[in-house]
Amino acid sequence: MDNTQLLIRHNGISIYEEASGKVYYTKENHVSVVVLAKHGDQLLLIRQYRAAVDDFVIQLPGGGVGEEEDLESAARREMLEETGCTCGKLHYLGKLYPASWRCNEIAHVYYTNEVISQADQQLEGYEDIDVVRMSVTECLHRIKENELQDSELVFAMMHALLQGFIQHEDTEVSY
Repeated sequence: MDNTQLLIRHNGISIYEEASGKVYYTKENHVSVVVLAKHGDQLLLIRQYRAAVDDFVIQLPGGGVGEEEDLESAARREMLEETGCTCGKLHYLGKLYPASWRCNEIAHVYYTNEVISQADQQLEGYEDIDVVRMSVTECLHRIKENELQDSELVFAMMHALLQGFIQHEDTEVSY
């Protein structure tokens, strides 16, 4: 990180500029979790407005991990808060860097096919989230057609396929 200049530090985020002029940021709380939940042949997704891209994005329920919280507990909490659903066994699919050229965020991705109960969402005051149920086939088709662009969703679907949680023969999408 030679010749890197700190431009600003605010609310746990530091923005830097490299000598080349490239800008990136780091977050103090840079760990997040998301859950790909399959209930029957339906995926439990969320849709919310994202100001950074000025668009509504369909993505996985998830969010930040508290300081004293383990990853799986955070995944369960976020699933309940954003969808109103609890889940049984969680399978760890892996981690990804959603935008490694831009920030230090690490997202840990889980899968479950055990959606146990449905209650009301427990959203934070600033959240406006719609729950979206979508078939596996439709989700894969929409990824293929570039209608769904969220990196965590695409990563989760790819790993769910590769690890056998979602079977290729269960879908009608040709690759």
